Parts: sequence; structure tokens; C-alpha cells
Amino acid sequence: MGILNFALFIPNLFSFLLGDFIERTNKRKLLVFIELGQGLFLLPIILLIAFQMDTTMKASLICIFAFLIATFGMNAYVVQDVLMPEIVTENRLSSASMYMSFSYNAMDYVGNAIGGFLLKVFSVFSLMIIDIISFIASAFLFMKIEMPDVPENVATNIEREKTSIFSGIALIRARKDLLLITLFGGLANFFFGGLAVFAVLIGKELGGAGFYGLLLAIESIGVTIGTTLFAKLLLKHFKLGSLFPISCFGMGLCLTISCLLKNNYLFLGFWAIAFMFQGLNRVVTTPYLQASLVQGQRAKFFSAFNTLTVAPLPIGSLFFGKLATIIDWQLFIILFAIYMVIFGLLFKANRKIKNFVEGSSN
Repeated sequence: MGILNFALFIPNLFSFLLGDFIERTNKRKLLVFIELGQGLFLLPIILLIAFQMDTTMKASLICIFAFLIATFGMNAYVVQDVLMPEIVTENRLSSASMYMSFSYNAMDYVGNAIGGFLLKVFSVFSLMIIDIISFIASAFLFMKIEMPDVPENVATNIEREKTSIFSGIALIRARKDLLLITLFGGLANFFFGGLAVFAVLIGKELGGAGFYGLLLAIESIGVTIGTTLFAKLLLKHFKLGSLFPISCFGMGLCLTISCLLKNNYLFLGFWAIAFMFQGLNRVVTTPYLQASLVQGQRAKFFSAFNTLTVAPLPIGSLFFGKLATIIDWQLFIILFAIYMVIFGLLFKANRKIKNFVEGSSN
């Protein structure tokens, strides 16, 4: 299982290599190719499961095909983030982000919820067939996207621009706002990797396996509300840029309060609110990045951003897994909250982020 997880994760480390290729390729065709590619490489896994062969050889081949599926899949989110500003007006990017976040969360949480039930009703083989059908259906839907014509001067600039595989990383280093958001995302995933470890300890101390499951459900509900109703409400009253520090301060404050409470129900209440702020942060980050980057830069940035922010997740799990024998979960939550407050202050100090207004020329 560890080798399989490694095979599924490792492609993310090389996402930055494909930024220039994605930038120069038709995004609709690329999304269709990605979906069909995932379905194509899932087919051999089904055949390997169906036929009898040496167990070691079967496991090795499954890991190889899982790696190929993950390599295709890792680019889907990048391409979608790059495509969105080309088909949605700038003042609607936050709404698009809400819909996308909700659909991701809903499918993830609903899928996990019914996955166990479906495994009891259907075989693994049958579920994989359904997966292939879903990839084909997604490819068909992507084919229906109407792509706008790229202005001739933009297309010419993209073709002429001198780039390298490190162009996205260079872009991040050159702009303080992009560097700050990237550092925030990387360290956030570092702490979320640790939270995966300490959530088990929280559940064990406060109520056992049942409480742990409830804790994860509360996180999911909080993020879902945060990316929809909560984000929609706050975007009516605040500039998009000002919601960066608000989301950080809100999550940091609620995390701090939750770990000081003795009542489990109050703990869960503030825990849910904390993750509403986390959902809010998800909604405001992507549209800011999409709007503040010009066509020709987005794929390079998002590919590098994916590599730099996803890589710290397993590192955080390993680091805090070792640290969990030394510190308790309350101290970890306080450290997490301090990190959120520090970045809230940094976002507030960055004028370009703080003063960003959706739909204006920033």
C-alpha cells in the first residue's frame, strides 16, 4: 500500500515540468486527452485484477499503471485553473471558484461516503468499469466547451517567449504576492499533513473512533459551507483581497478557541467554523491568481504552484508523526493557529493582495 501511495503521489513533484507545454496546447483538447488517458490506463488494472498471475508481478504492474493514471490526473486541476479565465469573465471568477470547489468537495465526500456501500453491493471490478465510463463521460462534456479565439498578439507572444522548465518557479520568485501565496499554500499543506496525524489522537482522546469519524465529517461540512454560502455572503460585503487575512485570522482564532474548550460539542462547533474559513480561503485564492496573471503565464505558474504546495503534505505527515510522541494535540493546534495568524498579518501587509478587487484592473 505504501508503494502504491508513493506511485500516486510522486507525479505531483514533477508538475512544474509541464507548464510550458500546457500553456501552448489547446486546453479543451488537453482535458479530453487527460480524461481518456486515465480511463485507458485504468483498463489494464482491471485486466490484472481479473486474471491470475504472480502476485509480485501483478502488484508491480498495478503500481506502474497507477503512476501513469496519477501523471495524467495531476494535470487536470492545473488545466482547469488555466482554462477558467479564458471562458469566464474576470468578475465571475470567484463564482466559478465556488462552483468548482463545491463540485470537488461534494463528489469527494459523497464518493467516500457511498464507496463502502457500493463495494458491498458491487465488486471492485464493476466499480472500475464505472470509473472508465465516468472518464469517457467527462471527456465528452469537455468536448462541448466553446473555446474563445486567442488574440493574435497573445498567441504570437506565447510562441516567441523564451521559457524553461523553471519559468513558473522564476515567476513566483519575481513577485512578492505570488511568493507569499505559494509559501502559505506549502506551509498549509505541511500543517494539514500533521493534522492527519493529530486528528487520530484528538479522536482517541475525546471519544474514540466514532468521534474521529465525526471530526472528519465536521471538517468536510465546514469546508463545503465555507466554499459556498459563507464565501458568497462575505464576497457581497468585502473586497476579495481583504478576505485573505480574514480567512486566516478566522481559522486561527477558531482553532485556538476549540482546543481550549472542554465540551466536545462546543469543540466541534468551533472546529466546523474554523474549516468554514479554510473553505473561504480556497475560494478567494484561485480567482486572485487567475486574474493577476496574464495569458501565457498561468499554466507555468499553476504547474509550479502545484509542485511547491503539494510536496509538503507527506513531509508534514512524517515530521509531525515523529513529533506526536513529544507534543500533545493541543500544542499542535496552537502552532497551526499561530501560523494562520502570521500569514494573516502578512496578507494584510501586502497591498497588492489586500486591495485586490475582483473585476477591476489590478
